[in-house]
Order: sequence, then structure tokens, then C-alpha cells
Amino acid sequence: MIPRLRLVLALLLPIAAGSLQWLLWENWIKPYVWFLFFPVAFFSAWLGGLAGGIGSTLISALLVWYVFIPPPLSFTLQSSAAFPIVVFIGMGCLFSWFHEKLRRALSSSEGRFEATLEQAAVGIALVALDGRFLRVNHRLSTIVGYAPEELMARTFHDITHPDDLDADLAYVRRVLAGEIDTFTMEKRYFRKDGSIVWVNLTVSLARKASGAPDYFIAVIENISDRKLAEQRFRQLFEQAPVALATSDRDGNLLLMNEAFIDLFGYRIEEIPTVADWRTRVLPDAGQRTAAERDWSSKWPAEQPAELVEQSVLCRDGSRKTVLLSRLRLGDEMMLAAVDISQRKAAETRLRERNAELDRFDRASIDRELQMIVLKRQVNEMARELGREPPYDLSFADTLPP
Repeated sequence: MIPRLRLVLALLLPIAAGSLQWLLWENWIKPYVWFLFFPVAFFSAWLGGLAGGIGSTLISALLVWYVFIPPPLSFTLQSSAAFPIVVFIGMGCLFSWFHEKLRRALSSSEGRFEATLEQAAVGIALVALDGRFLRVNHRLSTIVGYAPEELMARTFHDITHPDDLDADLAYVRRVLAGEIDTFTMEKRYFRKDGSIVWVNLTVSLARKASGAPDYFIAVIENISDRKLAEQRFRQLFEQAPVALATSDRDGNLLLMNEAFIDLFGYRIEEIPTVADWRTRVLPDAGQRTAAERDWSSKWPAEQPAELVEQSVLCRDGSRKTVLLSRLRLGDEMMLAAVDISQRKAAETRLRERNAELDRFDRASIDRELQMIVLKRQVNEMARELGREPPYDLSFADTLPP
């Protein structure tokens, strides 16, 4: 109601009460002159605030003084009548002051609530038990693309993706049944333009003083960017040509891509615990102990990605040499594994061939040296016989005899 109209009504209440009391005076109310005016002072203060309450109180005092206090229709005042008038005016002013304080406190509280609601960085909605939006803030309107009045003409069922609605309603039933006090879930809303927005929804139930359910309080955070990043990461993770897996801080595998499955031969449900994983892939007890010690030493602090060669046993019984890289990502560890068995085998074959060539080279050099020694002997025998040496060994002059 408009404040000026409330003030006018507050000032008219004493006149209405005076008229009613005048009609009932002789047969019903006399001699209780203040019978209707104490309620008038109270309700005038509630209706018109400080000004309305005090104004109504003064008007009431004048009416009673002039009309109902003997002698009637006169402002003559007997000493015995002065005290009730003073008490009435005092009570009327007290009512007015009390209601003004209450009004200001309520206005301040409502102002803080409005400011909190409208300036919140997340969407906030008050939702009726049947799903109707009772109140929404500007942020929620921005998230879903509907104006506040458009949203309040709808229910949350109308804008919820059908694949998420059953889970949402199941949580709502549990809250109404008193099984849980609040719930949080990720869900999808349809925006006004038909596009989909992902949100993180947190809901709690407000109850009446009697304890009966009153309405829901919903806090909605737009997580579309995060979901898009997660989707892209998932695609990269799944389609990466490198074997990738994630684990928790205890070493239990959480996710693995197809390349990881192809490399080791195990799916994640077959290796539920880190102990099972290490036992199968690292059958040697010494390997397992070293791996556990290395894991525990690397986890506490952020570590840069590092490469470690490891010999592993695969599901088909084959042995492979893999190059492992580990990088901590928050509370998880990213594992990358590359099969270098073929490269290691090629390196082994290359080393073996190099060793064979080295042995061949050494044997060839030994034979050449022996031939040089033999030719030197022939040359010496020719000189002793007075003939020219048949072999030119000038190239070998630097070699030992």
C-alpha cells in the first residue's frame, strides 16, 4: 500500500472509532471511554508508522476529551480525567515508536535480502513445492535467458532437460520425506533460445514455524565452460595415441583410455585396487617395493613430468618395456605409457651387430699386421741374397717391427 494512503487511513481510524462508539455509547460501552481507542492507537501505529500513530493518538485523545469525558461536548477537564489522557497519549506514542523501529528493521532486512539476491554471483530461486518459481534473481535470468516474470510463469520441470528430471525429482522427494536436508547435482537447463546450459544445482528446504515444508531455496551455478573443458579433455584422453590413465593419491586407477587397455591388456574393472594392479603388472617383489617407495616419495609435492623405463608383464603373458611418465594434477596423477619394446629390441640388435663388426674389424687388422710382418721378413731375406726387396712397405714405416 502507498505510504501516503496508509497515513491517511491511520488518521481516519480515530474518527471511525469515535463514530462507532457514539452509536454504541449509551447501551453498550458507557462509561469505558477508551474502549475502542487503544486498539485504534495500536493499529494506526502499525498502519501509518510513527507519524500516523502519533497523529491518530492525538486525534483520539481530543475526541475522547471533547465527546466522552464529562461534561460531554466540552473541553472542560476535571483533574481526575487528566491522568487517563496522559497515559493514553504515552501508550499511543510507545506503540508508534515500537512499530516504527519494527518497520525500519524489517525494511533494512528486506533491503539486505534484496541486495544479496540481486548481486549474488550465482543464480538464486525460491521454488514452490509444486515446482513453480516464486522468486528469481537477475543472475538466474541471465543463465537461462528468461526474464524474471517469464520464469515465474513456469516450473523448473519446464526448463529441465528430460534426461535429468527424474534424478532431480528423486532428490526432491527425499528432501520432502526428511531423508536428506539438502542435495547437489549437475543438470541441464533449456535456455529460452533452445540451447542447453549445464548448471550445478544446490537445493535446500525452507520450513514453516510448524515444521511443515514451505518452499525450496535453489542456488544455480553456470558450469557450461567447465563441462565443455571436461568434454574436450575426455575426447583428447580417449583418442590420444599414447596410453593414458589417471589415479588417485593412493595409486588406484580411476580412468584409462583404449590405448592403455591395448598396451597392458587389462580393463579398469579387472584391477580394482593398486595392490592388484602392481601384483599383475609388476610380478617381481623387488619391482613392486621400488615402485611403492618411488610413488610415496613423489606424491607429497608437485613434481615435473619425468620419464622412467619399466619392464611390465601384460595380460597375455608377454613382457614389454614401457616408458612411463607421471604428472600430478591436483588430487590425481596422470600416467602416460609408451611401448618401447620394439625400440629396445632394435637397440639390442644394433649393439650385437656393432659388437660383431668390432670383432671382425679386430680380426682383419690382426691379419693385416701379420702379413706386414711376413713381408718384412721376405724383404730382409731378399736383401741378404743381394736382391731388391719385392714389397714396398713404406706405408708401414711407422708401425712397430
